[in-house]
Amino acid sequence: MTQQSISDHAAPEAEIFAQIANGFTAVQDVEARCKAAFLPLLREQGITRVEIHYDGSGDEGSVSDVFAFAGDTATDLPDIQCDHVALEYSGRISTQAMSLEDAVTAFADNAVCTHHSGWENGEGAHGTIEIDVASGAVTLTHNTRFIDYETSETEL
Repeated sequence: MTQQSISDHAAPEAEIFAQIANGFTAVQDVEARCKAAFLPLLREQGITRVEIHYDGSGDEGSVSDVFAFAGDTATDLPDIQCDHVALEYSGRISTQAMSLEDAVTAFADNAVCTHHSGWENGEGAHGTIEIDVASGAVTLTHNTRFIDYETSETEL
């Protein structure tokens, strides 16, 4: 049996870390480009806040509801076109025109899958993505479900 030195693994390890860093950078770029596409449209339409809800378990999940607000008043998202930017599995970035509601829904779905991969599996998860249009802040609130138990052992 031969023993490899730690330095033999340094180059492949560095390459893996670089690939991960590049992936995170690409995700951040796509998220910024999506926000740059839908935030001006929301502002122009007087929308101040958007809430996107998602839920899933048992290997299935989806973005279920999109709520828009003008101040404290619920309103519909306008039926206008918006560019949606996506990072494909190949690493290629694609852009597609779709309705504003579909664009924020796709953005939310991509964000949840990117930041909480596997959220729909097992007991699943649920949460919201809130877009504060004035500040441009997007907050993902994620709730993971799990089964817990307590074990006690007694010697008799």
